[in-house]
Amino acid sequence: MTFLQAIVLVQLQRIEGVRTVYSIYHLLKGKKSSQTIQDAHLFNLGIFFQTFPNLQRNVFDEIIHDLYQNGLIAQQDELKFVLSEKGCKELAVFFEKDTFPSYLNGLKYQDVGIIFWRRLTLFVQVLSNFIHDIQKYYPIVRDPDTQRWIKSFFKQSHFSKQEISIKLFHELSSIFKQEPPEKPELFLIRLTGNQQVGLTIEQSAEYFGMEYTEYWYRFIHLLHFMLGTILQNNSEYPLLFSLIKDSHQSVPLTNSTKETYLLLKNGHSIQEIATLRKLKTNTIEDHVIEILLNQVDLDVSPYLSKELETEIIQTAAIVGQKKLKPIKEVIQEVSYFQIRLALAKNKGNGNELN
Repeated sequence: MTFLQAIVLVQLQRIEGVRTVYSIYHLLKGKKSSQTIQDAHLFNLGIFFQTFPNLQRNVFDEIIHDLYQNGLIAQQDELKFVLSEKGCKELAVFFEKDTFPSYLNGLKYQDVGIIFWRRLTLFVQVLSNFIHDIQKYYPIVRDPDTQRWIKSFFKQSHFSKQEISIKLFHELSSIFKQEPPEKPELFLIRLTGNQQVGLTIEQSAEYFGMEYTEYWYRFIHLLHFMLGTILQNNSEYPLLFSLIKDSHQSVPLTNSTKETYLLLKNGHSIQEIATLRKLKTNTIEDHVIEILLNQVDLDVSPYLSKELETEIIQTAAIVGQKKLKPIKEVIQEVSYFQIRLALAKNKGNGNELN
């Protein structure tokens, strides 16, 4: 079993056949839709969001096919699968042998990890060549935005490149002394400097004798650990924090949902926003659910009374199911949007919405 197959099994185990397998595919790719982000929250799958952005559909299909052929999953409905008894046992054994990446948090870090890696990689290359008085070299990162950011940083900095390189060394050394969950070498071996070209993902996997997807997830695991350490202790890592402070957002809403949130804060109703933005009412309702799931303070009293919210939560606890329909059958006068509102508001109290 590959590491990615094990990750897919974990997700299938959590969604329990309520969603199709492609909900997992979209989540791994990091599809920035309200539905995918809601799934990430409601099935407790946020850690895996956008952790395999280059995953191809045909490769994912092969993974599902292999898991099915090997008897690790059973088909419940069209495109819906659950773990078999064999799958549950093998998954448990797998993560006894290979530690589960507990610092992984794709939903929280999303693009920040990509930006951090690109900037740090080019940052290290520039400093290394400066120290060795090398002025002509090919930048390891060709992304124009990253190159512009690096040039702007050095132009605005009050420190010399020599001083910055010393600060960077001390900050990275400090992070790697914090008992990281993976070997620092997994990260360092990919950095490029004077007369040293960082290894590719494939080369790194081969160097450490790992299967490709295991190396990838361990690298991302270490990267997310670093981001968490930097953000929680930004005063101790001012240089590394400067690489991400303009891209990190504490509440990771999609761009479209941000626009809806601003209009809601300005007193517009859901229907008014749908008209203003020329979107369907259902889309704006999805945005409201996403906002609530991200624990953003939002007044929903115009759409949901406290009494109805309590009734929905109590009914959900009795029904004990993750689907909306059983709740609707008990409280017939309630709308599906109101059910979703109540459960989204109370997420974390044992009530999950799917």
